[in-house]
Amino acid sequence: MKKLFLFVSLIAVTVSLNSCSSDSDGGSSMSLKVDGVKKNFKTVIFSFGGTTSVYGYTGNVDTPTEEVEFDLATGTGAGKVTNFNYYTATTDYTAVTFTSNVTENSATSAKGTFSGTVEPFGAGADVVITEGTFSGKVTVGQ
Repeated sequence: MKKLFLFVSLIAVTVSLNSCSSDSDGGSSMSLKVDGVKKNFKTVIFSFGGTTSVYGYTGNVDTPTEEVEFDLATGTGAGKVTNFNYYTATTDYTAVTFTSNVTENSATSAKGTFSGTVEPFGAGADVVITEGTFSGKVTVGQ
C-alpha cells in the first residue's frame, strides 16, 4: 500500500509539473503604439530559415485585423530590423524611416525594440509607430 501511495504521488507531481508552463519558456510577444494607440499582438511567430522572420497578428492568424512582419539581420545592435511592414484590414504600410535595437538574435531566440514612420502603399497618410517591442523563441523552418 505504501508503494502504491508513493507511485500515485509521483505521477501526480509529474503531471502537475508538466502541465504548467511559465511565460519565460516560449511565450512570444509583440507590442507597439500606432499613432499613439497601444497594440498588443496576441499571436507572434518567429521563424528561422537562414534569416529570422517575425510575424505578429491580432485576431485570427488566417484573417488578422492587423499584422506586422519584419526580418532580423544577423547580429545584435541598431538597425537590425529590416523589411518592416504593417497591415490593417484596409491599408498596407511599409517603413519610410525606422530605428531598431536588437538585444538578442540567434537561431533560437530574438528580442528587441523598434519605432519609425510607415507609409501606405498607394494613397493615404503616414503612420507613426512608437514603443515597439518583441521577444520570443525562434522556430526553425516555419
